[in-house]
Amino acid sequence: MVLEEADQQVRLWLQLAHEAYSNKHMLRAFHYFQRALDYAEEKGHDLDVALICRDLGYVCAREGSLDKALAYFDQGLAIAGVELSVQTGLMANKASVLVSLGAYRPALALLEESSGLISSTYHDFASAPSQLVHSYAAIVQMADDVRKVVDLLDMGVRADRIQVDIKRHEPPWLDGKQ
Repeated sequence: MVLEEADQQVRLWLQLAHEAYSNKHMLRAFHYFQRALDYAEEKGHDLDVALICRDLGYVCAREGSLDKALAYFDQGLAIAGVELSVQTGLMANKASVLVSLGAYRPALALLEESSGLISSTYHDFASAPSQLVHSYAAIVQMADDVRKVVDLLDMGVRADRIQVDIKRHEPPWLDGKQ
């Protein structure tokens, strides 16, 4: 099946955005992400919009624009019928931002929902794509870490006395394993 012209254009801009970000050309990366997003929205390609929101939100979060990141993640999560890896990526990335903002309980709920979606779709993981298996493992580990923070808070430890370091797992397009 030949990709529709609009799909090809979105993929091209995403590839250019990923390459620019990998090469630390931030303005160029944001330019291409925004072009891809605008075009996908204009053409009504919701599934592409969700994918772009996942990647653009990740970049915003990594660059410290947490409010923008949350807006992109929410935009992507509002789209129905999104591929499982994109949906769980949106959820895990949003949870990471929520942790950075000190919203541990909502972050934990998102992580548990995300891992639940994966485990209910792939019961034994034998048929799951390897990237999704790695994502699942990272999500479960992050949920365990956030659960420990929530337990400390429930024991009365003040939030300002808890230091949380989120270990980010690079997306395939950033580490060259796409």
